[in-house]
This record gives sequence, structure tokens and C-alpha cells, in this order.
Amino acid sequence: MAFNPSNVQNIERLVRSVVNEVWRNRGTVPKFAEGKTFEKRLEPSQTARFPSAVSLRDSSAVSSKPASEQNSVSKTPKTIPETVLETAVPQNKRLKSEDLLLDKQVVTLRDVEHLPKIVRRLIVPQTALLTPSVRDALDEQNIRLARYSRESIESLKTNMPQENSGRLRAGSLEIYALFTQFHPETLFSSWSKAGWSPNLRSGFVCFDGVRESIAKNQTLSVLFTSKVDEALCRLNRNEKIFAVSASSPHRMSDQWKTFPLINTIIVEPSQSGIYLTGQIVQRAAELFYL
Repeated sequence: MAFNPSNVQNIERLVRSVVNEVWRNRGTVPKFAEGKTFEKRLEPSQTARFPSAVSLRDSSAVSSKPASEQNSVSKTPKTIPETVLETAVPQNKRLKSEDLLLDKQVVTLRDVEHLPKIVRRLIVPQTALLTPSVRDALDEQNIRLARYSRESIESLKTNMPQENSGRLRAGSLEIYALFTQFHPETLFSSWSKAGWSPNLRSGFVCFDGVRESIAKNQTLSVLFTSKVDEALCRLNRNEKIFAVSASSPHRMSDQWKTFPLINTIIVEPSQSGIYLTGQIVQRAAELFYL
């Protein structure tokens, strides 16, 4: 790049301007090598663009206030479901009809998105982790959140009478998906409209984990997988599980007549298609609960 003397002069003027302003604030004006003083000041139109010292101090005072005080006027705090912490419950305490016990360590939006309308309080373990969207969903449904200790949850399970358990959990569908690209959530809306309460169970990497989870259920369990034969072999190793595969609602009805103790159905969505898959689960729920 070619040397331009005008650039050097502009830089000198800028330096002189800065030094001149600094010394002017101290009460003296320096003289430079040429013996001239730099008396040029900013025009009023230029100074109007810069805030005064008082305005800067005022703005710093405002910014030093806590964020909660600054937002108190502009924002209205959102209502969050009440969280109740209980370390122990009486031995004779039982769940009410509007209570729902969800014994999971990680609660996601899928777990609370399609709760029965009767539920007004959700009970989870004291150490359970909740995703941010869970609290918003509970707030929208006007459902309170309660955290209970492990001892309290086990006590509630023990004291839960069979008739109360049936009323509270009737229509529940415990949904599992393993070794498949199918997303069962696409059918949740239609199942909910039919009166069922689907609950997606996630986080499993093998059939052994699914088997242990299903063995604890007292509701109808549905497994979507591409490995139907392996799933049947592994799930039926537990004496509490009676699993069958289903390819159509009609076949499901015939199987139920032969094996009335069925509590788990296994479906291959890629073969049945989404519509037929929904009908199979719908028919299984009717046979199990009605």
C-alpha cells in the first residue's frame, strides 16, 4: 500500500484531540512541538450523541439492581405447580382418586402429556428429575406436583387397595418401543380420544430391561419392535408376563379367547402399518379392561 502523508496528519490530529481533552479536564491545555494548541471542540450536534456523566451514573444505578426487581413490573411471574416434600407418610395413608403415582427417576413431557382428567396431583420420587416442559404441562392441566421419599412411595404402593388401583389405573397403556423406528406418540391422540391413557416408557436398551419393567405393571403393556420372536422369548421368561404377538384386531380377539390372561401384546408396526397398529392396540385395550 502506498504511503499517504494525509493519513499521518489525520492520526496526529486525532492524538492531539484526545490529549487536549484530557488536559482540559485537568485545567491546563498542553502545547505541542509546533507551539500550537488544539482548541477544536466537539460541536453541540456531536456532543448530543454522547450521554452525560449524570446519565451514565443513573444508568449504572439502574443496572445494578437485581434482575428480579427490574422484571417485577414488566413481567408477571408464571404460576408454578406447588411442590410438596414429604419424607414419610402414615402407614395407613392411601392414594386419593385424584392422585397419580409415577414411580420414575426421569419424568419427561411424554409421561404427563396425556394424563386422565381426574388427576389433580402427581406424586413422584423425591430424587426424580423433571424436564422443564413437565412443569409447564402440569401448570396447564392445573395438576400439583408432590415429591415423596422412597419409603413413602413403597408405603403407598403397599396400602393401595385393589379397587382403588383399578379405578385409578383403568385404561392405562404402558407403551414401549425397542429396535424400531416407529414413534408411538403419533397414535396417542386417537387412543386418548377413545378413553385410554397411554404412557410411553423410554430409556431401555435391551429386552431384559423391558421385561423387568413390564413385570411391575398392573396394566396393559404394549411393545413395538421389529424383533418379535426374540421379544416373545425373553418377555415370557417372567411368570408375571403373558405376552403374545398380534397382526390384526381379529387375530387379537381370537388369541384372547384362548389365553384370557394376556397382559402384554407385541406389535411390528412396519408390517401392520400405522392405522392397523392403532386398531390392534385399541382392541387389546377393550379386551383387557372392558
